[in-house]
Amino acid sequence: MQKVIDYIEEHRKTYENHAFFTRLLTDESLPGERRLAWGPSVVPFIMGYSDLNKYVFRKDEGNARPDPLQALLNAHTYEEDFHWQWMLTDLEKLGADSSMPLSDATRVLWSADFSHSRRLCLELAALAAGAPTYAVFAMVESIEAVSITIFTHCRGIALRDGRECEFFGTKHYMAEASHSIKSPEVEEKSLPSLDDAQREEAKRVVDRTFSLFDNWSGSLLRFALECGDHERTYERVIQESKNLLPEAEAAAAAAF
Repeated sequence: MQKVIDYIEEHRKTYENHAFFTRLLTDESLPGERRLAWGPSVVPFIMGYSDLNKYVFRKDEGNARPDPLQALLNAHTYEEDFHWQWMLTDLEKLGADSSMPLSDATRVLWSADFSHSRRLCLELAALAAGAPTYAVFAMVESIEAVSITIFTHCRGIALRDGRECEFFGTKHYMAEASHSIKSPEVEEKSLPSLDDAQREEAKRVVDRTFSLFDNWSGSLLRFALECGDHERTYERVIQESKNLLPEAEAAAAAAF
């Protein structure tokens, strides 16, 4: 398994050269609000990831002698449980916390502009479905590698009023860096040996996971560059959704 962990680190180093970092997060000439303008678009993924931890990655808790690797995954899912609350606090700081009817909020969250984060959750759930524990562990380790890379670059980004975000900032970075799944004791003592076939399967999961996050990060970059004015973005996607209604009703009627 350690060879798979090393393989994940190779991917992480490559991922750190993504344009999401080089063109946005590390560009100190941009104001903090601009560097973090992608924040609202990750809401579906962060909330969905909370559910992935609860309902997909967490298993066998009633087993008196759980698989040691699954026990590590279970513990990790609990450590991730509360992070999304920081994100909701940050939406106000980023000027992205708009008051709107539930119907309009649904139009925003299920708009094409936010589809990259919704789709990512579905892709990860599909990848984990039926996968052996070592492959799911490799996927979660890959997600952690992505996460620590993002929040490493979010550290210290100050907004115009001098505040730093919690989820998109040092507080979240410190929480990610202290996860038990990343401790040296885990890597040295708890990781099982894999045969060649298992190792290759785990590496395929790692490849797919990083491919998904590469695409997602590209969408975050585009969202930040194109949708920096959150209120206008919300107004546009709400109106686009409403404009689709007559056309959708007509199409549905024509189908019968």
